[in-house]
Amino acid sequence: MKTYLAVKSEIAKLEKQAEALRKNELKSVIAKIRHAIDEYGLTATDLGFGTGARKTAVKTVKTVKRRTARSAGVAKYRDPATGQTWTGHGRPPAWIVAAKNRDDFLIAGAASPARKRAAAKKKAAGTRRGRKTIKTPAVTIESGAAAG
Repeated sequence: MKTYLAVKSEIAKLEKQAEALRKNELKSVIAKIRHAIDEYGLTATDLGFGTGARKTAVKTVKTVKRRTARSAGVAKYRDPATGQTWTGHGRPPAWIVAAKNRDDFLIAGAASPARKRAAAKKKAAGTRRGRKTIKTPAVTIESGAAAG
């Protein structure tokens, strides 16, 4: 009867063998794929990869998910010391975390978030000109005509 340690060492030995076999087989598989791509003139888009990938629908009764390509975004902030950039989305990098005013790191031409908010407020306020809100007990109605 085998012991637990003997079986564990046998498993480790078999895992090493499996990894070596995988690496050898992987070389031939990649060669076959490259040959097929060259032979048929396939592109990343044809295979469903890349930025121009087609939307593919997953067929399910309850939900339909689609894959779309996403861009990395445009860099808004740059570290003057290293030249690293950040889009302003997601977790902030270490070089900007402690900054009290991120405007110092803005890339020329990138608007500050405060300016964008102010512009958005101004635009939203401009869409309501000429309208008057009429308040009634039951419903609030917004119309273009002035109410008396």
